[in-house]
Amino acid sequence: MWPTEQDWRASVPRLLRDAVARWDLRVGAPFGGGSISHVLPVTTPDGRDAVLKLSFPHREAEHEAAALARWDGDGAVRLLAVDPDDPFVFLLERCDPGTRLSDRVDLPAAERLRTAAELLGGLWAAGVPDTDPFERLTDAAAGWADLLEERMRAVAPPFDPGLVRRGAELLRALPVGARRTVVVHGDANPGNVLAAGRSPWLVIDPKPMVGDPAYDLGPLLAQVDDPFRTADPTATVRARTALLADVTGEPVGRIAAWCTARAVESALWSVSRGALGDGRDAMARAAVTDRLAD
Repeated sequence: MWPTEQDWRASVPRLLRDAVARWDLRVGAPFGGGSISHVLPVTTPDGRDAVLKLSFPHREAEHEAAALARWDGDGAVRLLAVDPDDPFVFLLERCDPGTRLSDRVDLPAAERLRTAAELLGGLWAAGVPDTDPFERLTDAAAGWADLLEERMRAVAPPFDPGLVRRGAELLRALPVGARRTVVVHGDANPGNVLAAGRSPWLVIDPKPMVGDPAYDLGPLLAQVDDPFRTADPTATVRARTALLADVTGEPVGRIAAWCTARAVESALWSVSRGALGDGRDAMARAAVTDRLAD
């Protein structure tokens, strides 16, 4: 269904020419940092600064434009136009100055965590439309549970089998036990929160699904800095989950349980690619968050 990355990269010059012609754009030098997308600053015919994004077609990014259209600039970057023949080619408003929240190490971690969580709460408040194209988190997480169990059998890494079972059980149980259902961002790490002009911060790069909002919070907890390398990781993570619960209304135990589930899934993904050290680190994180989970 999807092109290979090599084939897609070979098509980028054509996609770029077509998009520039379609919207009559003036193009600047590409932004750095995109691993599987081609993102460029552009100017529209009316002189508006914008961003042209050409995404590598894959399942997680299939409905990025649809999510941005749903949020309509409320907490997220605004979608300006999408190619009617290719949902992976679209125009976005440009965030200026565009500093990533992950780079604002001058701000306390708690302030960065609160900022991002408040943005997510605004996205969730938009609700789920009566008809939508988004994948269900219930289905995706069940698939991840099956896959991590398969990887555990195939690779047999030196991980706590009880904690691996716990991760798989949580992936299956958490989505069906959600207290509410929203359009989740899907990749809500602090690198996807940019400083902007019309709003202090806006989120970018969603990988949307419909499901439990608490799913979105783990990457924020783990990545505003590294709470697992502090002198008392359990106390630090407890404080972080309490802050997230206070901002979002999601229970502390549920936030921690999603962190555990996602860390176990990440651990088995890492070892399937030969990165045993990364897998050990992820399992150590899972052991910490599991102490706080319901």
